[in-house]
Amino acid sequence: MHKINKASGAVIASDTQASVAALDQAVLTQARLCASILETASESQLPMAATQKLLQSVAAGMSGLVASRTDMLSAVRTLNMLQMKSNLKETSFGCPDEYIPTGVDNTEPAKGDLTSA
Repeated sequence: MHKINKASGAVIASDTQASVAALDQAVLTQARLCASILETASESQLPMAATQKLLQSVAAGMSGLVASRTDMLSAVRTLNMLQMKSNLKETSFGCPDEYIPTGVDNTEPAKGDLTSA
């Protein structure tokens, strides 16, 4: 059994929640940027060629953010698995139920994953 200081666990939980929220906000901001670019291009009657490279760059950035979100989900699952094997197993740090891992190998979809249906 891992021995984890409760205050340290709370800091990690808080930082994890803030990281997830920041990633979600970044994805949302990128989506808004794409929409704003398309709306402005349409309003300005710009040809497709004038904005294609710009949209590709923004979309690539969003794709990277979504990939980072996938990595964060994996990290959250690993943190939860560590917690379940520690003295803090019964401690709630306010993480949503969908982040509770369903498999020890961390490859099974967690409850709430789109892939678990």
